Amino acid sequence: MPASPRVPRTRRDLLEGLVGRLQVDLLINLTLRDLRSKYKRSALGWTWSVLNPLVAVVVYSAVFSIFLRIQPTTGNPSGLRSYAVFLLVTLLPWQFHVTSLTEATRSITANGPLITKIWFPRWALPTSAVLARFLTLLVEMAVLLVLIAVLEGHYAFAWIPVVLALMALQLLFTVGLALMVSAANVYFRDIQHFLGVALAPWMFLTPILYPLNMVPEDREFLGFSYRTLYQLNPMVSWTKAYRNALYDLRFPSAERWLAIVAATLVVLAVGFRLFHRLEPRMAEEV
Repeated sequence: MPASPRVPRTRRDLLEGLVGRLQVDLLINLTLRDLRSKYKRSALGWTWSVLNPLVAVVVYSAVFSIFLRIQPTTGNPSGLRSYAVFLLVTLLPWQFHVTSLTEATRSITANGPLITKIWFPRWALPTSAVLARFLTLLVEMAVLLVLIAVLEGHYAFAWIPVVLALMALQLLFTVGLALMVSAANVYFRDIQHFLGVALAPWMFLTPILYPLNMVPEDREFLGFSYRTLYQLNPMVSWTKAYRNALYDLRFPSAERWLAIVAATLVVLAVGFRLFHRLEPRMAEEV
């Protein structure tokens, strides 16, 4: 058969391809810059990414497991009963969530001189801040899998594809939130201070330090049970899904996946729309 004629690329196609390539290169360079600045002049470097959550686990385990006597659920069907593992499998994704939002919020205002001098896609700044923290999370989760296998004899390697899917969705969800708060912070600098205050209660309203079954189901507010209202928090679904895969060693329920995908799509769409509306005057406001 004769070869089909090659359709020549128009000048517009070439320009769009070049712009897309430049945006990808920009995002990669900004992400690497954020990583280098985080560990600049640090003797331990990436080791801090592992030490920080381990120290947090020791402290939280002492307070909640020993003093307050909060007991983890028994993994079903894994049979595991370890508060340290119960905590770590959700604490690491939560810390990614917190550090990403905290650094992304200031990503535009902190780069004011750059924004006022040259034009580039502003969304790359908060997105690169999230991507830098995501690469750190990948390292932390890999170390976690090895640690719980060696210390607890708990092998979760078969569930890596499920965990990677959850991490990818959480990345998109966090990018959506980062676009919202970074854009809003340009016009209302109180956003960064409000976020710092809001993240602490948000953590305690998410079943990271305690199991979900501790939330009362027989009490109501405005006709809804406490647990029903509690699960309106989107991070509850991620917490339960991570725990299902890495602690219970079972596939998260379809209900959890549906809630996670829905939250991701809504937040990402709203984030890009809000950012697009607020972007034109950013250079004047920073």
